[in-house]
Amino acid sequence: MALQKSLVQPFRRNMLLVGGGWRSFYAPYNITIGSNQADTSRGQKILDLQQGPFNDSNLPTGWFDLGWIKDFQINQESKVGNVRSGFHGAVRAKYRGQIGEKIAFKFREMGRMQLKIANGTDVFNLLKNSNPSTVGPVSASGNPAVAMVSYSSSAPSVTVASGSGANFAVNDLIVVDKDYSTSDYGLVGENATPVFQNEVTDTDYIRKTSDFVARVTDITGDVLTLSNKLIGGGSGDPTGNVGPQAGSKVQKISGFSSREGGGYISEWSALFLMDCVDGAQIAVYYPHLAIDAFKGFGAWAIEDQGTTDQTGYELDCSQESMAFDDPIDGQTVVGYRAFYPSRGQDVSV
Repeated sequence: MALQKSLVQPFRRNMLLVGGGWRSFYAPYNITIGSNQADTSRGQKILDLQQGPFNDSNLPTGWFDLGWIKDFQINQESKVGNVRSGFHGAVRAKYRGQIGEKIAFKFREMGRMQLKIANGTDVFNLLKNSNPSTVGPVSASGNPAVAMVSYSSSAPSVTVASGSGANFAVNDLIVVDKDYSTSDYGLVGENATPVFQNEVTDTDYIRKTSDFVARVTDITGDVLTLSNKLIGGGSGDPTGNVGPQAGSKVQKISGFSSREGGGYISEWSALFLMDCVDGAQIAVYYPHLAIDAFKGFGAWAIEDQGTTDQTGYELDCSQESMAFDDPIDGQTVVGYRAFYPSRGQDVSV
């Protein structure tokens, strides 16, 4: 008699899951994607999982790469209930009750969008200025803004008013957005920052909170070539756009500041990909995510024998997946997981 498979059969190598880790991709949440008439001018459309596996070098429009993440965890919040009956109270049936899911991970790379997503709060662009404020940490007005003539997302580049290119230098960080009108309140700007009536008087306020930020890599006359196309906009606001509008202006910035508190909660769609060595791909997709908790800067040791050790830091966050009513059957869900086998892989057991 042949020996049992459990005694002699090695791993079925083409069914092993061996990957290089998880990479994160985000897009501002488009509040119309839950309707039958999604308005794609307000942000990225719903991600069609049937178009996978995904090429992370050529993602659908509106998605941007936030780099490698570490310690990616999916924490179930869903509850499965029991129906008991009879003298002994045995389980006769089961039902799905509460639905929910949280994710936790650490961004291995640091940038403005990573900071905003991990904090879940509004991030202020620190405008360069020569007149410090004595009122508030981010209250000072920036140096005078320069008018934008046009913006190209394909190049990407910004053309400023005639003769204004001389005000900028290569490697300057800039923000491109419109002036704030002091009569506006509610959700203002393309990333829907909440403003109370009569509370904000700063003309630069929208540029201070705008996501349309980039680095200048080249200057030809009045054309500023940018390090990346301006990303963001559309998050949680049906009037949001995915690029700076006509009438926008350009200002230099020196950095970014997040705040703990306030009324702002940023909302996102997210895609997490793990590519395997055999060509298979795992995708985790959340149509609607928001912050659950910012857990600070996680630390990891960088050993440097013979000198003082250095320490690496990572943005540590937890996010909550919110409800999405799947139009295929009306079921309420909070996330999707997809597996794309490698070519020639056996998937039936």
